[in-house]
Amino acid sequence: MNTRTRTDSRRGRSQARETERDARRDRFRLVLARADRGVLLPEDCAQLRADVEAEVAENDTHRRSAGGQQAAALRLHKRIEAAEACITETEADRDALAERLATAAKLAGALGDYLPGDGWHVADTIRRLCEGGITPKQALDDTTD
Repeated sequence: MNTRTRTDSRRGRSQARETERDARRDRFRLVLARADRGVLLPEDCAQLRADVEAEVAENDTHRRSAGGQQAAALRLHKRIEAAEACITETEADRDALAERLATAAKLAGALGDYLPGDGWHVADTIRRLCEGGITPKQALDDTTD
C-alpha cells in the first residue's frame, strides 16, 4: 500500500498540514511532560519556540481566511437581498402590466360591439392605457361614458 501523501491536491495538502499539526502537538506534550519533571533540555526550548511560532502563524492564517470568508458571505447576502427586492418589484410591474393588457384586450375586442363611442376614441384609450397614461379603471370608465 502506498503511504505517500499527495501534496498536489487539496486533500493531500490538508492531510499534510494535519500531520504536521499532530506532530507539533505531540512535541508540545513531550516538552510539557519534561517541564513537569523539571528536565527541559536546551534543544527542547528551541523546538518549543519553533512549534509555538508555527501554531501562531497557522492560527493567523486561518483567522484571515475566516475573516475573508465572512466578508464574502456578507457581500453575497446583500446581493441576494437586492435580487429579491428586484424580483418583487418586477413581479409588481408584471401584475400591473398584465392588468393593463387584459383591459386593452377587452377594449380592443369590444370595438363596436357594446362600447359606445367611435373606434378612434377607443383606440386612443387603448394607446394611453398601454403607455401607462391612464389606469385600467380609467380606461373602462372613459369608454363607458
